[in-house]
Amino acid sequence: MKRYLIFGSAGLGLLMYSIDSTVVAVAFSHLIQDLHTNVLWAGWTVSIYLVAVMSAMPLMGILSDTYGRKKVYLASLVLFTASSLACGFAPNIYSLLIFRFLQGIGGASFLPTASGIVSDQFPENRESAIGLFTSIFPIGGIIGPNLGAWIVSQYSWRYIFYINLPIGIVLIGLIMILLHDGKVSSKPNIDFAGAAFFFGAILFLMLSLNHLAENFSVFSLLLAVLLVGVSVFFFYLFFRQEKRASNPILDITLLRSKPFFAANLFNMIIGAGVFGIFAFIPLYAISVQKLTILASGMILTPRSLGTISAAALTSFLLKRWGYRRPIVLGVILVSLSTILLGDQGFRLFKILGIHLGATESLLILIMVTGIGLGILLPASNNACIELMPEKVATITGLRGMFRSAGGVCGISLITIVLHLSSTPARGFRTVFIGFGLGLLLAIPLAFLMPSGRKGGDQYLPSEFTAK
Repeated sequence: MKRYLIFGSAGLGLLMYSIDSTVVAVAFSHLIQDLHTNVLWAGWTVSIYLVAVMSAMPLMGILSDTYGRKKVYLASLVLFTASSLACGFAPNIYSLLIFRFLQGIGGASFLPTASGIVSDQFPENRESAIGLFTSIFPIGGIIGPNLGAWIVSQYSWRYIFYINLPIGIVLIGLIMILLHDGKVSSKPNIDFAGAAFFFGAILFLMLSLNHLAENFSVFSLLLAVLLVGVSVFFFYLFFRQEKRASNPILDITLLRSKPFFAANLFNMIIGAGVFGIFAFIPLYAISVQKLTILASGMILTPRSLGTISAAALTSFLLKRWGYRRPIVLGVILVSLSTILLGDQGFRLFKILGIHLGATESLLILIMVTGIGLGILLPASNNACIELMPEKVATITGLRGMFRSAGGVCGISLITIVLHLSSTPARGFRTVFIGFGLGLLLAIPLAFLMPSGRKGGDQYLPSEFTAK
């Protein structure tokens, strides 16, 4: 019974992380108005959070595998809860971005550490347990937008951050009581320099794109080129550091493995679609389809319901199906439904003789997208872990890093397209069709990933498996 309570506690942390990842989306229009900013900087409230997560998550996975799950999880909970409170008091967009970054650092351990906890508690059914654990994330996708939309419409966007406080306090108490660390490894040399270089590379790349879109001129172009140069230099320092570090956050040897490289490139593409597109669905519903704030939050619910049900079913069928068939099917569903969102008149339904309003049409397309995600996520998650099941937290951290990197790139591109488009309708049409077609590029990668029917070590380079 105790391990099921621990599973529930780990799931509660992931729920809080999920709520915070989705709740900001419904507040974009209010953030822009209240903090006197634009869609470029409002988008940073999501992207800076993801930058923090992807920079810190690999470190958190290593820390969890070595120092112990409980210590890392508790420290992260305290930081996440405290920074949530600070976000609610932020006086301007710049301070909000700082606090969101700290919040992302705190939340970075939730996925790898909680996955490690679940794997430790259910070693005999790891695939099914982690698959079910994945299905918890969309529950926050239901609670976050709906509760956030109600709070924003009734009170203020600031209160969307306060909902983390009671969850965080309860979770700290549960973890302190229930979880006991087993024997942990000796203290490693943590690659903080690598994480810092990676953060700098992504940050300066985002700044260059943001500056160029906000004020296009010859001077802006030169400054953007300079910022891109700084970003490239940080990437160079990052890869050099990873080759030299005794315990790198990204083992370069792993990148020589085609399945590992393919799995994480796949994660980047899916991250751009998941974090990028769905961060802006509420804004699309309000600005283009003229839905209310409450309706814009409700519109994301079918995605989460579809993901939960499909992920739960797929998790139990992975041993029979393997990983590749669910991945291909899921990507196709997500891609097609995203492309259809680009037709803002929903003419396909009319051709089929189905006459629905904008709200109903959006609900159907978004549910199909959620079903696709629920099919592909358990398979893609376990495909990475199969490569090194004894280092589940570390591998999960790297997976989250690549997925978040895709999300940051996707959000940055979307904000630029929206900012430069003559109307929101034209901007969103370009975004949906472009990203929908881009998701199809992930399909060939599925055939380079583990099939789910064989052991994982054979997919790694011999010099890595010899370690």
